[in-house]
Amino acid sequence: MKVTLRQIEGFLAVADTLSFSRGAQKLHVTQSAFSQLIREVEAALDVRLFDRTTRKVVLTEAGRSLLLKMRSGLMAIEEACLDAQAISRLEKGHASVGALPSLACGYVAQALGDLRRMHPGVSVSLHEAQNPDLVEMVLKGQVELSVCAQVPAPQQLVFEGIFTEELVALVPMDHPLAGKARQTWRKLARVPLILMSHQSSTRRTIAEALLESGLPDKPAHEVASLHTAVGMVRAGMGAAIMPLTALMEVNLDGLATCRLSSPVPLRRIALCRRRDRVASAAALEVSNLVRMRVQQSLQQGRHPAVADDGVRITAR
Repeated sequence: MKVTLRQIEGFLAVADTLSFSRGAQKLHVTQSAFSQLIREVEAALDVRLFDRTTRKVVLTEAGRSLLLKMRSGLMAIEEACLDAQAISRLEKGHASVGALPSLACGYVAQALGDLRRMHPGVSVSLHEAQNPDLVEMVLKGQVELSVCAQVPAPQQLVFEGIFTEELVALVPMDHPLAGKARQTWRKLARVPLILMSHQSSTRRTIAEALLESGLPDKPAHEVASLHTAVGMVRAGMGAAIMPLTALMEVNLDGLATCRLSSPVPLRRIALCRRRDRVASAAALEVSNLVRMRVQQSLQQGRHPAVADDGVRITAR
């Protein structure tokens, strides 16, 4: 048994008008084509739906029963279509987004605030985690997209670059390295290093830079929180190496930064999503708003960074 939506519309047109001619007019077809449509419905269901005479059309008992349920079903279909349209227009919907802590409190939070103001009917759940967990959540479908550091990943994932930023050394304001020009890793290694754990997106970059400089990846202190690292630097316990985006949302009173060279440590920030899935309208809007917030920051010169187009913006 297979009944088409067109056949259902034909049945409801007769049921509403109790006239084959008016039903045909309602569907904008000829009366003979309309009569054939009704015969096809009855044949598909193997039941007589109407008693016909030359003067009137009356629903049979089976027809009356079918009418109630078909109207309800058609209303549900129409409601589902309207819901789908509302989601595509960002009148409603939901997106699940992951983000690094250093980005969640800045660009991502700002973008989600923009989304709430522009599309109040759309909801978002934010999952803050370290880079390996964010990549895994996208891979498993637990989040639609993650704003994270670009790393080697399975073929199922695709990274769309947003910007590339430097990692800098954070030291007390009265430290000999404060305010200096770029320093080498060997000079920095004379200071006790405060590094994030190996789960951090920055640790891989730092480890590679230390290796290239012929230095061991053995920090004096290893922490899980950026705020802990900042607190330890303020307490004079050493120098931390941090991404610039993290410092944008941190109280830096009494602290200073020192840029590094040989090599310059860089972290590429990207949007990570599954290659085989179409992002929802809400997730696409989050992506666009994050990009807009990054571009605004770059144009205002809030920190040294390299945009996707390769243009370097110098901090004021």
